[in-house]
Parts: sequence; structure tokens; C-alpha cells
Amino acid sequence: KLLSNDNGDDGASSSSKPSILYHYELGKTYNGLAALEVMRGGDVHWDKAISLFREAERCYLRDFEPGMAMQNSHDNDQEHDEDHNPLQGVTVADVSKDVIRRMSPRHAESLVNVRSNMAELLRQRGQYDAAVETFRQALETATMAMESQHEKHHEGSGTNDKGIVDDAIPPPATSIMDEPTQEEQGNTIVDLLVKIADNLISAEQYNEAAEAYERALTSHVFFRKRRQSMGSNNTTTQHHPSSNNGKQGTVLPALPTNTSSTKINFHLASATTIEAAIRNNLAHALAQIGQDKLSLEHYEASLKIKRHIGGDLHMEVGHTLMGMGALLGGPVRDFTRGLNCFKEALYIYRANLEEVWNVDSDGDGDGVHRGEDEQAIFGAEEEAEEIDRHVQNALKNIGLIEAALLKDRDGASKRRRR
Repeated sequence: KLLSNDNGDDGASSSSKPSILYHYELGKTYNGLAALEVMRGGDVHWDKAISLFREAERCYLRDFEPGMAMQNSHDNDQEHDEDHNPLQGVTVADVSKDVIRRMSPRHAESLVNVRSNMAELLRQRGQYDAAVETFRQALETATMAMESQHEKHHEGSGTNDKGIVDDAIPPPATSIMDEPTQEEQGNTIVDLLVKIADNLISAEQYNEAAEAYERALTSHVFFRKRRQSMGSNNTTTQHHPSSNNGKQGTVLPALPTNTSSTKINFHLASATTIEAAIRNNLAHALAQIGQDKLSLEHYEASLKIKRHIGGDLHMEVGHTLMGMGALLGGPVRDFTRGLNCFKEALYIYRANLEEVWNVDSDGDGDGVHRGEDEQAIFGAEEEAEEIDRHVQNALKNIGLIEAALLKDRDGASKRRRR
């Protein structure tokens, strides 16, 4: 999913430099044109989209780092179009924290979005290493933006920690309500960490993927706890992290200080679907690197959250049971528990399939959708086909586990006869 950067136009004060607003709006336009090229599909359009995304990035940086932004100019790119594939070796410029501090919050957010868009396009083309690097650049920018906004509110002054005046290059004027909230910024950071991990899974780099999922989980839990402690409905504390439920003198950190712990306890009452999804994916990555015990712990936590939020018959419960079954019936070799997982998943999939097709009480499978149009019926057919694939996978795994159990019983019987 590509990000549009359409956050409304920032109004410029009389002291703002017109070129900043001009290049900011130009960057948004390039980003939108790139998104259109992606939707058109095909190698030519996708190559053009990458070039447009890169031009959008340069526009966002042009008034803050002129030398950086203008190197590799658009004209220079055109000179090498015949023998240069824009999807190869895509790099983005390093940006210092001082530069981020001089941008308006929405300007920095747009820079993060366009970098994330470039990375997503690379992922779609199967260039996972390049996608991971670009997502990491977006993550670094998002992290600096959040820290910068946190420090500005805490300091309550117009200078940064190095004494540089923040309005040395005046950004477009924004009110406090125009700034991304801490919740928005936190969600962006967690989302980028998950995307990095997903790409590493696709590249079969499971150790690195597990580390990224751990960071995503730690960050998500940290942001959720901080939001709860500050009061999610208090717009003042949302933007001013130096207060804690109105109490002065307590400064909450912008980011978690420990981002690599695999022992992250969960509280069922406050757990979220995002936490469940991250734990499920982390469990899969850990299973791939032989961390069976830890993997099982995360699967079990994810399963409890999904049951609590969606109910015992939710499809997501079935998916996690399938992952647990593969772990238990594979390297853990607990065939009985593994078989139970697959059987429960099969029951869930069949219950959902029955609901999709509205099978009558006789179970004749007519699948009549009274009063629905053709589009709705077509959508139901697609959904049914997808669920049926899960049914077949569960049946296959049940067969494999039952065969393994039978083999174990035969072996035990032969040993007793001897």
C-alpha cells in the first residue's frame, strides 16, 4: 500500500521561504504521479515510478541539504536511462537529525512516506535486500522525527541541543494540531519494523527477521503503555510528552530504550490485534532458527490474544493453530498436541466455509445467497476457495501426523515383542 502524503496544505507564514513550500508541494506531486505509475503496472511504468519517487525525495530535501539533494540530479539520471535500471542500486541520502529538526513535522512525515513507498515498490519487484535498506532509511528518518518533536516540546525553545536555531530555514507554519500525534508516529515506526522483518522473511534471513519482529513488538508494547499512561483522550499530553496525566516533572521517553528483548510479557486485557500478529510472525521466524521453546511461547500468546479479541472461531485463530501444529508436529515432535492443533484449525476453517456459503441445516451445500448481486456472489466464491485451501492443508497435515503416530505405535509394539 503506497502512502499518498495528502495531509492537506501547510500554510506558510510571511517569514517562511517560498521555495520550501514550493518544493514540498512539488515533492507531493511527484509522489502522487509515482503512485499512478505503479497502478498502471509493467516494468516501464514501475521503473518510471522509482525515478519519480526519487525526485520526490530530492524535492523534500532540496532546501535543507542543497548539495545532497542536487547530486544525482534528474538530468543526470536521464543521461543514463538507456543503460541504467532505476530499480538497481536504489539508494537514498542520509539525513541528519538537525535537518529533520528544521523541517515541519508533516514535511518530515512526507519524507518518511516517500521512502517507504520506494521500499514497497522494490519489495513488489522481489528486490528484498534493496527494500530492506530503503525501509531502514525510512525508519531512521521516522525515529529522528519522533525524537525531534519530543525534544522540541520538552525543551520549549527554538534551539536544538547543539544551539542551532530551528528556524534557520523557516518551515511552513503549522499549528500544534497539524503535527502527527505520538500515536501516529509510533504506529509508523512499528509498521516499518514489521515491513523490514517481512522482507527479511521473504529473503530467508530468519535471524535478522526475528530481531526486527522483536523490535517491532517491544516498540508496539512501549507505545501502547505510554499512550495509556498519558491518557489516550488527552490531546495536550499526546503532543507534550513531558507531562504524565497532568503531573509535572515526569518526562516520558520518546522511544523504548530496550528493543531486543524476546521476553515480552503480555496483558490480555490490553493486548491488540497488532501485538497478536507480530507475535505470530515472530514465532514463525524463531521456529526457522531452532528457537522452538521461545517460538511456542509466542504462538501461545498470539493464540490467547486472538481468541480473546476475535472469538474461538475466527480465521486468525485457525492460522495460528496451523503454525503451532507445524512446530509441535515437526521439530518438537509432540504429535498429539500437534494433531489437536490441526484438528481444531480444520474445525474453524469448515465453520467459516459453511458461514460463507450459507449452507442450510441439511448440509446440502447449495450455497444460495438470496438477494445478493453477482459481485457479492463472486466475492463469496473467492473467499470460499481461499478457505478451502486452508481446509485441504489442515487435512494434509492431519494425515501426516496420524501416519507419524501410527509409525511410532508400530515401532513401540515391535520393541515390546522383542
